[in-house]
Amino acid sequence: MRFEDFEKQFPLAVFTSTQADKIQATQLGRWVKRGRLIRLKQGLYQFTDRQVDEFSLAGYLYQPAYISLETALNNLGIMPDVSANVTSVSPVTTKIIKTIKGTFYYSKIKQGLFFGWQTVKDSTDSYYKIAFPEKALLDWIYLRKIKNLTEHRLDLSSLNKQRFKKFSQIYPDWVRRVINEQFNN
Repeated sequence: MRFEDFEKQFPLAVFTSTQADKIQATQLGRWVKRGRLIRLKQGLYQFTDRQVDEFSLAGYLYQPAYISLETALNNLGIMPDVSANVTSVSPVTTKIIKTIKGTFYYSKIKQGLFFGWQTVKDSTDSYYKIAFPEKALLDWIYLRKIKNLTEHRLDLSSLNKQRFKKFSQIYPDWVRRVINEQFNN
């Protein structure tokens, strides 16, 4: 099969080898060597002439997961510090995936705390999951073991207080104490 005919079958920038079931792995390897495809990880490829949003790529690389922690907090305007890598949470395992497109961190969170995200469509018509601002902050406190929010430069003015209170009820007591100290001062 000609590459041009193959490429027309896929509207998005990223595809799996399962989706390309009629193409042998050797053919995909040839197209990688010729610079037509990028092998992101085993069984996952990107067309070199198509862009993919790094948040959407995080979802393609590992599932189930959603963008959270420092990446979400920065993207949502809560934390000014920019994360050099995309940080996500997953109920499965902690994992680091290094690709030609960057490094993607996945932190394990308890199954009962795996909730509170929204699905967003990116500029390339792909979708990704990102934590609500309140959930990203709670994930960050919980997984990074943050004991005091006043030590960090955070803009908490945009948080939905009702959602924040509802979400925080599911977290351990020590997380709620950190939150209460911040909002009762």
